[in-house]
Amino acid sequence: MLKQDILQTLQKHLGAIDTQSLDMLDTQHKAHKIEKFNHEIKGINESIGALQTLQIACQKILKLESLSVDGVQELVQKAQFMGKALFNSTLSINLGESVLELNAPSPLDLLSTGADLKAILQESLAQIKQALNTIQESVSQKQVFKKPPTLNTPSFNKDALLDLMKSS
Repeated sequence: MLKQDILQTLQKHLGAIDTQSLDMLDTQHKAHKIEKFNHEIKGINESIGALQTLQIACQKILKLESLSVDGVQELVQKAQFMGKALFNSTLSINLGESVLELNAPSPLDLLSTGADLKAILQESLAQIKQALNTIQESVSQKQVFKKPPTLNTPSFNKDALLDLMKSS
């Protein structure tokens, strides 16, 4: 109602107004988009934390001098993120258009079955690295508002940033 009153007042003083151009005044829609973007980024940030914690746990297990059950068990028990175990659980990461899933088998189960623990942990590390790269690419392409560039829009080359992050 208030929006209509404002339009009528402006029309009285300025003449006909193109209401299509007033979409920029739709603050509720913009607030919803910002909230959704904030929620997505928070989820992605938590997923990155879980992946990095799992990555560190895998690396520590690989560095153990002897793969004793006690030493591996201690590291597996510590491999938690926000109170949830990271081994033998599926990490599901929502990237907006797609969902990325990763499951790292428990090193304790692998030890008890006599599987090649080092090879499987190396594979898990490769999957974690790929997942982090996929998240990085997804985040670099996210936009809250689709706005065409103008002459005053500062330029930003996200490919240069990605190259810089990959080289470090």
